Amino acid sequence: MRQIHESGENYLEVILEIQNELGVVRSVEIARRVGVSRASVSKALSVLRDMGLVEPAYYSDVVLTEAGLAHAREVRRRHDLLCRYLRDVLGVSADTAEHDACRIEHVVSDELINRLEAILQEEDK
Repeated sequence: MRQIHESGENYLEVILEIQNELGVVRSVEIARRVGVSRASVSKALSVLRDMGLVEPAYYSDVVLTEAGLAHAREVRRRHDLLCRYLRDVLGVSADTAEHDACRIEHVVSDELINRLEAILQEEDK
């Protein structure tokens, strides 16, 4: 499989978010949340479909494949860990933590994420 880019990961994350909130994912809702045209969403979904991350959904609901769901959940996990660390450990404001985590989640190593998770688990004890 090709490497997925930041924008693709952002789409997967938004699809997962919509799915969790509304149960049904439509391209118009993706467009609204991402702030792009429906044509842009269609193009992004085509790339994700070619990568096997979403089910073919030309004029219907958007559905994550098992691989797409796993990838979306991992991006969300990375985001949540980074956001929590920035906010709770470093004392960054919630808005800044959210914004920065959204950018950082795509480029940090698994080693860093695993280390952050261990640190946060120690703080929970």
